[in-house]
Amino acid sequence: MAERRFGYPVVLDLSGRRAVVVGGGEVALRKSRALADAGAQVRVVAPKLHPALAEDGRFECLAEPYQKRYVEGARVVVAATDDEAVNRQVASDARASGILVNVVDQPELCDFIVPAQVRRGELLIAIATGGAAPALAKRLRERLEKEFGPEYATLLQVLREVREDLKKRNVAPAIRRRIFERLAEADLLAAARRGADPLRQTIAGVAAEMLAE
Repeated sequence: MAERRFGYPVVLDLSGRRAVVVGGGEVALRKSRALADAGAQVRVVAPKLHPALAEDGRFECLAEPYQKRYVEGARVVVAATDDEAVNRQVASDARASGILVNVVDQPELCDFIVPAQVRRGELLIAIATGGAAPALAKRLRERLEKEFGPEYATLLQVLREVREDLKKRNVAPAIRRRIFERLAEADLLAAARRGADPLRQTIAGVAAEMLAE
């Protein structure tokens, strides 16, 4: 049996952290945008850069050949060039500095892989096959996108509001836990599909019943 790799799932907080993308093509553009969407401070390094990289405005773009100093201080590094020697050098430099590295389409050089994802607001569903079958991960993502619609974004938004409100009202943690256990059992999606206000009303009713017990 082959050794299992990429077996420990995590969700990284990259807010305000340095992320470096080495490469200047379409793949590098996609990776840079995803990192910036996650709140990272993105540096892109390549001799030739896709015009959209400079147009985005969120990236520090360096139109230069890769050098080790460009990854110093990074939390994560992504190598997305079409030069295998450069990709291997990036992986080696990152690991020597204790930085997590991903090399696109070369899992043997990766510390982590980026799973196929379904996002609905704060809901994140990730699908990974350990690099064995990316096409299958894509197919599963497409199925999940149909099953989990935009109402889940509304649901999580309102549940966060409720959680913060209960904390401000100094509701005891044990009671808050019971309220959210009850809410998890309730059919809230129908209300979420009608919008945030109907959902708030439904949740308020459930919470009031619990607080009155």
